[in-house]
Amino acid sequence: MKNKRKTISKEFIVKGKGLHGGKDSFLILKPNFNSTGVVFINTDNGEKIILSPSAVCALERGTVIGEGGFKVSTVEHLMSALFAFEIDDVEIEIKGNEVPAMDGSAKFFGEMLNKIPIIEKEEESDYFNLETPIEMESGGSYYKMEKSDCFKIECVYENNHPLIKRQVLELEINKENYLREIAPARTFGFDYEIEYLKKNNLALGGTLDNAVVLTKDSVMNKEGLRFKDEFVRHKILDLLGDLKIGGLRFKEIKITAIRPSHKANYDLVKLVTARSVYGKTK
Repeated sequence: MKNKRKTISKEFIVKGKGLHGGKDSFLILKPNFNSTGVVFINTDNGEKIILSPSAVCALERGTVIGEGGFKVSTVEHLMSALFAFEIDDVEIEIKGNEVPAMDGSAKFFGEMLNKIPIIEKEEESDYFNLETPIEMESGGSYYKMEKSDCFKIECVYENNHPLIKRQVLELEINKENYLREIAPARTFGFDYEIEYLKKNNLALGGTLDNAVVLTKDSVMNKEGLRFKDEFVRHKILDLLGDLKIGGLRFKEIKITAIRPSHKANYDLVKLVTARSVYGKTK
């Protein structure tokens, strides 16, 4: 049954450099048989962060969560895969302070989750109960949530760059579509931003192996784009990862997101959790 809380059946390891900090991190994802959601554990001292809106402490070019002095950066790609696979509860032991960038997408995380049997527990999962449509604007971003026959997202991303212009994608969100259409879409940036980002201690680990870098009229990556509309697909990837912060699943809801950003995604999550009825599915 799809309404049972889920966890992974066995642990798996993730290691690599962080996109922004550029330092090595080592993660072990483990089954969590308690209904405590996504829990990050600092292997150095046992400190914990429980994923929730109150744990978010920064949203500049990525989502950062923290508790006290323990912080974990760039969680959104891993959280996106957990959202798509409906993993409610998992413990993530981490040596370091950032989720590894891998290839800049959620492809590795999705493939690993797809290989591991998922365990359904006795407890029922919490779904967002949308009673009336929601519309929200935040910093140039617009969102609408309305009833639908399935959970789907329509995303619009606009930029004057000749490879972007106006990209629109509507997609039902399920495990299969996620693996094929969303997970491989990489994070991206513009060549003129690189100096600014590095001066602000961002993208220190960024390379052409873990990000798409756009020049004035092309991309620097020799292999080119994975999708013609890879940019809007990555925006959906990020939105799913930020939605995971709320700890709720979604069904029979359509989310329209126009020019989404991490900050605006977070504002949407806060609105959803404030207005939602935390009921159990039947």
